[in-house]
Amino acid sequence: MLLALVLGVVFQFHTAYSAGLPTSIVLAIILLIFTLPTLSKINFVSKLFTPALFLCFASLGGTLADLSNSSIQANYFWGPTDSSTQEFVGVLTSSSESKENSIKIEVDILTKNDKKVQGQTLLYLEKDSNKVLPKYGDLIAFNASFNSIKASGNPKEFDYARYLRIHDIHHQAYVESENWAKGEFIGNPVMLKILEWREGFSKVIEKSGMREENIMVANALLLGQKEYLSEDVLRSYSSAGAMHVLAVSGLHVGIVMLIFSFFLKPIKRIKHGKKLFLILMLLAIWFYALITGLSPSVLRAAVMFSFIVVGQELQRETSIYQSILVSAFILILIEPYLIFQVGFQLSYLAVLGIVYLQPKIYNFWFIKNKVLDKAWQITAVSIAAQLATFPLGLYYFHQFPNFFMISNLIVIPLAFVLLIVGIAYLAFYWLPFISDLIFWIFDFLLTILNVGVEWIEKLPYSVMWGVSIHWYEVFIIYGLIVSFTTSIVKKSSKIFMGSMIFLFLFVGINIFEKITISSERKLFIYNVKNELVFDVFHGTQNYFYSTPKFYEDESALLFHVKHNWFYRSGKERPSKWIDNTNIKSIKIGPSNIKFSSKLAKEDYTNTDYLVLYQLKYVDIDMLQKLAKTDCRLILGPKLGYGLKRLIYEHVDSDLIFDLKKDGCFELDF
Repeated sequence: MLLALVLGVVFQFHTAYSAGLPTSIVLAIILLIFTLPTLSKINFVSKLFTPALFLCFASLGGTLADLSNSSIQANYFWGPTDSSTQEFVGVLTSSSESKENSIKIEVDILTKNDKKVQGQTLLYLEKDSNKVLPKYGDLIAFNASFNSIKASGNPKEFDYARYLRIHDIHHQAYVESENWAKGEFIGNPVMLKILEWREGFSKVIEKSGMREENIMVANALLLGQKEYLSEDVLRSYSSAGAMHVLAVSGLHVGIVMLIFSFFLKPIKRIKHGKKLFLILMLLAIWFYALITGLSPSVLRAAVMFSFIVVGQELQRETSIYQSILVSAFILILIEPYLIFQVGFQLSYLAVLGIVYLQPKIYNFWFIKNKVLDKAWQITAVSIAAQLATFPLGLYYFHQFPNFFMISNLIVIPLAFVLLIVGIAYLAFYWLPFISDLIFWIFDFLLTILNVGVEWIEKLPYSVMWGVSIHWYEVFIIYGLIVSFTTSIVKKSSKIFMGSMIFLFLFVGINIFEKITISSERKLFIYNVKNELVFDVFHGTQNYFYSTPKFYEDESALLFHVKHNWFYRSGKERPSKWIDNTNIKSIKIGPSNIKFSSKLAKEDYTNTDYLVLYQLKYVDIDMLQKLAKTDCRLILGPKLGYGLKRLIYEHVDSDLIFDLKKDGCFELDF
């Protein structure tokens, strides 16, 4: 059922086709007819039951995904014919986020020109110190014209538009200060109170006197607030293979469950104690999930552990696999596109890997010494989790932490103790002497954690960078892992040979790709706002052209161009960097390419491509002369709408390539 549901959601997401609610209901009725005693005894009908069941749940998955996509509903707030500024009223669905030049908020639209509409959007409010910022649950009235969110089109770049589409956000707008006004609160008062508690706990941590790095990690570890982590901290934990400690997940929820189970256990002795214990345990699990932001990993863990607790207290045998699958099924029913979220995928795979693989790995080596045995248990957990998640890690993040076993020997025990001490500190911070003692222990352990992670990150070859694989290679690797593990468990040579087929297939695909790439000569002019950035590839060797400012911006490099480097060369640095601040022209194979921030009065007869970037005005006479040549225009993303319209009026559109609209420009030479 779960597989059919997932396939239905995936099919709808990629094809935009859904059987629809009426068809799903008809299929469900047919399925019920198959269960009638008279028909179920017929051999032919009984054989059709399983395919009918599969089709029914696949249809349900597609229908739910279709219904969860607000942009295709009749009452969506912005249509293809809309263009002018209009009046909207919405409500904030989360806290505001301060950016460099604006305030980012997520809004659920309620009305458009006083008519009821629906849909979520991102608003970027102009910063104004004289205005009180809206917060979760506040109404906001504003005038805006929306833009659809599109991918930049750069090769291998993170698809931000797809990411927002998964979260059912399809449009965004910038709103100037005079065009918005804060309204009254209409949100969920319980959620508001929980967010206020979370913010209050965060302020307690910030005012504690800890080092800035410790404050960041404490906020992420206890409250799931990863947005405050610096790039240095993120890089250290990512390179050491310890990011799971900062992403509140099953590990954290499991520890919280153990803590409350220990303290609440005496309640079972009183009358109706077991029922009270069950209620309090469920409240504890879900309260922790709420104050940590209800991330996909926490949702999965909270639902799963809720099933485990209920099963245990009702004295029924609860399979951990059943708990995992049922929790996934319920979450996908509620939010179908959850299956596309990276955290959700990694969380489920990690738990499944630990549950299935950890006992088998642990049983490979028997150790008498208790301390070493505990260390081996943790190592077995680390290996199991990595085996289950590393294919997705390679696909999404293009890296592999080589010393993950060492880092987990440090971070897993410390995470357990830090959660206990951290929760105790937040509970008793108002008690003078007790809080001082708990704070000292908490701060000391955080320092050990951060120092340990930084030490591992600085070890030679701590991380393998530049790995790039396709989505189908992910399935091939998982096929290899599952078949190889099964062959060892069942001691089957036939299954082992099957695993070798997966291995040879993976190696063959990579050899073919390397041969293909090594023979290619390509120019890439990237779609990067306010920048002229391009790559010239000769096989796996690349010459990268940019300004010094862009080349020194590691986050911009990683977001826009490094994923292409990983794929084509397997490196995180270009073969050579060239400052293009004053570049005028370049010859790429037989093609002459000129670059201009203004349309200079010169002869473009022998120019094959003219790249116009940061253009402020255009000479009509030069445009008319240019239109008589075969020169192709490449328009930079910073060019304004008025200039582009003027260019399109005088030059054949077949000779124009707009980076902002068409994405990265690629040229084979």
